[in-house]
Amino acid sequence: MGVARVYQVGSAYNGSELADLDYEQTADTMYLAHIDHAPAKLVREGHTQWEFIDVTFGPALDPPTGCAAVATTPNVDDENDGENYFPQPARYCVTTIDENGLESRASNVAAATNDLTLKRNYNTITFTAPASGGDRYKVYKAENSQFFGYIGTTESLTFRDDNIGPALDQAPPEAYNPFGETASDYPSTVTLFEQRSMWARTRNAPNAVYTSRSAELENMDRSQPLRENDSLSFTIVAGRVNSINQLVSTTGLLALSSDSIFTIDGDGQGGILVGNSPPSPKRQIGRGASRLPAIVVDNVVFYCPSVGNTVRTIFYSFDVDGQKSNDVSIFSPHFFEGFSIVSWCYAQEPRSMIWACRSDGALLCFTWEQEQNVWGWTLCETDGKFLDCISISEDGEDRVYFIVERDVQGTTKRFVERLAPHLWSDVSDCVFLDCAVSAQFEEPRATFTGLWHLEGRTIAGLADGVAVFNLVVANGSVTLPSIKPTASKVTFGIPFTADIQTLPLRMNVPGSGWNVGRIQQPGDVVLTLRDSRSVMAGISEQHLNLIKSRVDEAYGAPDDLMTGDYIATMENITTDGINVLIRSTAPLPLTVLGIAPDVVLHGG
Repeated sequence: MGVARVYQVGSAYNGSELADLDYEQTADTMYLAHIDHAPAKLVREGHTQWEFIDVTFGPALDPPTGCAAVATTPNVDDENDGENYFPQPARYCVTTIDENGLESRASNVAAATNDLTLKRNYNTITFTAPASGGDRYKVYKAENSQFFGYIGTTESLTFRDDNIGPALDQAPPEAYNPFGETASDYPSTVTLFEQRSMWARTRNAPNAVYTSRSAELENMDRSQPLRENDSLSFTIVAGRVNSINQLVSTTGLLALSSDSIFTIDGDGQGGILVGNSPPSPKRQIGRGASRLPAIVVDNVVFYCPSVGNTVRTIFYSFDVDGQKSNDVSIFSPHFFEGFSIVSWCYAQEPRSMIWACRSDGALLCFTWEQEQNVWGWTLCETDGKFLDCISISEDGEDRVYFIVERDVQGTTKRFVERLAPHLWSDVSDCVFLDCAVSAQFEEPRATFTGLWHLEGRTIAGLADGVAVFNLVVANGSVTLPSIKPTASKVTFGIPFTADIQTLPLRMNVPGSGWNVGRIQQPGDVVLTLRDSRSVMAGISEQHLNLIKSRVDEAYGAPDDLMTGDYIATMENITTDGINVLIRSTAPLPLTVLGIAPDVVLHGG
């Protein structure tokens, strides 16, 4: 993939801080959390208009201005020389609300003194509309020194109080920002849940969680007394220091701390979070999580524990009526011992795979099909180092981008590389080469340029669907060999070997017992292939044979792709275990759907 221009925008984060930067995206806004920086967001306003902005927590609406209160007192009980006239002070403030019910903070406070218990007496509240919009206004009143309470809503800029009793369970929102005091109050993890932004893990309170108001992701205001849509703040206390390393939103809210995994809901029974009732954190799993962001696949959470080198899942189990955890790296511990995952992502379509960059630069791939109970790890080796990855949906499938560090003529360079499409209609369109580039020309040609990133390497290619090998890049160009002198559609890159090896076959033969430790051989093996070519199979690296595929193709045309059942004859060598190795060294597709060996047992 090439680009004509690179768009750049400055940020407050340096390179060493990116690994600890947490983020959550909604539409064209990405919220950012880092323990050394104030909460921020990256806003995309156009293809070449991006901006990093510190989040200023507060309502989107401005309050009215110029609030004033005037007492009208036609009745001072003159008939009784004022014996029943007891004027009392009242204070008023006004908020703006919009069509969605969102509310501003309160205006300035205005006061008036009147005896509203007498007929015909009233106070008139006036104010000026804010510039930020809003088409209605809520009026609040405080009698004597009491709290403010709601007394009415108006669409005009005046309101008459003729002795309306305030509803003290509804007070105007008040400003609140838990992150504005010192740098030690900056949160380092963020997620979105139930129409709220959720922030956690500051230096001063590593086990604390803070949420925005409902439906207002950048507003932490709260009222006194609290309302259901107010912001929340609470800590998770479980007998140990539980630094909240991740907040994960699934069907519920999970807090992945350094010591344990907790569920958080509003009432302990799965209820929603509300601002006027304390939430219910419950400890579910005793294996804490690292700072690596968790991956959510359907309703399953993948995470790396805070201790050890494994990958685990979190999922709901009816058996315990709660969350359980499984080790999904248990069959491939050698891929993880002594290493850690530094970056990973999930590509949902079309193969359902997790891609993970390991601490030594190796690339791991995890296949996950929960419904079919199919899962397993693959090690992808290259002569470069995979440093970071991300999955982006493009053209009906998820394309994975990597930052790869490679050596080019003794100089270390970093590339942005993208996995080729999984879906293709013709074999000439597929890409099974590393660090590859593809091109198509109107007229066939023999020499191709633009390969400076492969300078000095011996590479392979696919020329109009024909595999070509041992091409040496000189001055950024290669020339096709005589087997395929010209081509119009080409792909060039570093060749790699794709291996599939079965585990030793274990079976209990009726009348003979288990085959473990007995002399045996696989006999013929039936391979079920799909759209594959240039496939070799055997019992080991030293005993591989090419599976015949060419039938009636025209002379000079590439072999047709193999789809169906193909017999691979194994060499007549007996061993104490049965393994089948399938290999492809050509830049061509290989999809194995089934392996069926015809086992031959010898001895008693």
